[in-house]
Amino acid sequence: NGKVVDGIGGGVCQVSTTLYGAVLRAELEVTERHGHSMTVAYVKPAEDAAIADGYKDLKFKNNTEFPIYIEGYVSGGKITFNIYGKETRPSNRVITFESEIISENDPETEFTLSSAEPVGSFIQTRSKHVGYVAKYWKIVTVDGVETDRVQINKSTYKSSFRKVTIGTKGATAEELAKIKEALKTKDD
Repeated sequence: NGKVVDGIGGGVCQVSTTLYGAVLRAELEVTERHGHSMTVAYVKPAEDAAIADGYKDLKFKNNTEFPIYIEGYVSGGKITFNIYGKETRPSNRVITFESEIISENDPETEFTLSSAEPVGSFIQTRSKHVGYVAKYWKIVTVDGVETDRVQINKSTYKSSFRKVTIGTKGATAEELAKIKEALKTKDD
């Protein structure tokens, strides 16, 4: 309903995002991929692959002529995926990836006064999330010269405003007036 709420998460999207990166580097065909509703801290915008039971999944297929073998393991708190197959790409051909931010929505802070909190208190009740529209590109170079640039995806991430409660309990009428005047500037 348009509100950010805490929920239980097990980090499974970090696994799918890591596998997504391996699949792209192996140049397998991605048939389904979804970005998160908001950006995640562990990859740049449009590099993620969210999964959620029943409505978001990561799917890909082996579009090569040869079998592949996918190895996944955890070591030292990090997950790694290796995709093995017959290499048919020329050795002088290199692929890299780039996240490009197309637009940004940096929301304002919402301030609320509370007579239940002591005057001068400044309590952040929700952190801010900047919204983005981003594109993810595969860049192909041959002998160091860019020969192709292919858009892999375009992702839209929602923004969420920061919410701060300012205490007014015990404030004089003059102090309350100054607090309200300061809030008109919307400068935190």
